[in-house]
Amino acid sequence: MSTSIERQAGKALEEYASAAVQGCDRRLAGLINTPKWTDVIKVEAFERPKTWRLVYNGADGGKEEMVFALQGSIVAKNLPPLSEKPRMNATKYKYLRQSVTVSGLETPTFAAALASTVEIFGYFDRQFCEGKLQSWSASDDLGDRRDLLEASNRYMTPRRDAKDGESIPFGEQVDPKNILKSMAGDDHVHTEDNEVLYFLRHTAVDGKIRHEKVGPQSFRVGDLVEIQISFVVVPLKGEQYKMMTVLRSIALIDGAYQQAKHSAKPAERAPTILKRKVRYDEPAEDDEEELRRSKKGMEVDEGSAI
Repeated sequence: MSTSIERQAGKALEEYASAAVQGCDRRLAGLINTPKWTDVIKVEAFERPKTWRLVYNGADGGKEEMVFALQGSIVAKNLPPLSEKPRMNATKYKYLRQSVTVSGLETPTFAAALASTVEIFGYFDRQFCEGKLQSWSASDDLGDRRDLLEASNRYMTPRRDAKDGESIPFGEQVDPKNILKSMAGDDHVHTEDNEVLYFLRHTAVDGKIRHEKVGPQSFRVGDLVEIQISFVVVPLKGEQYKMMTVLRSIALIDGAYQQAKHSAKPAERAPTILKRKVRYDEPAEDDEEELRRSKKGMEVDEGSAI
């Protein structure tokens, strides 16, 4: 992205992000300025597999995992579908992930979001003996940049670590060649906790924001997006622990800045859009099953894989 386009993208990103933070307690950037947020959001331990997660009491009184949202520009991605089966031992399948890295383009709202992650890490850190939680970085490959955040999610979970009977199919656009399905076999399952959802955000004729389901192939480096993430601590060997940033969804906000680089090329056909209201507070038009899957409800000591 050229310097001129990046400046324009940064200005647009800040407008999107700062507007989104207003009045919404799920925005990561807003956490840093929320007094006594630890009175509402708690750390709880879960089994199968052993994890520690941020939870709160939902509207129905049940426990729900805290999912945060933030906006950024895609600088790197490793999204499905897979073009071929990776050459790796079956014992390593559980480490196969999809991921996205976003930049804040040096905007203040993204900086506030990163400051919030430091607060979250400190909150988790006090749940363990000093020095047991490994130091955390927002991205494994920062280079010269300090305004990046990487989020990822496993494609599958070892069956022994999943709750009994917990399994959902891979999406048609996630695994069109059934590569992941064949890899999962009998030893691994794809769970709701492994699922990443993909959206296109647009303004409807009534002026309200809507999110339409798209495929993971719709995203490009340079796109302005909103990602939804959760923070989870997992155990390592030697009584060590690590905080993970788990990807839950990606929503395309604006693709104009990526497209500006290719304005001389023929326009690509727009992706087919399928309706689905998931993890966004909009009027429900789908059936009860879709509503159920929109909630990340959890039971204490019955956690799912990341």
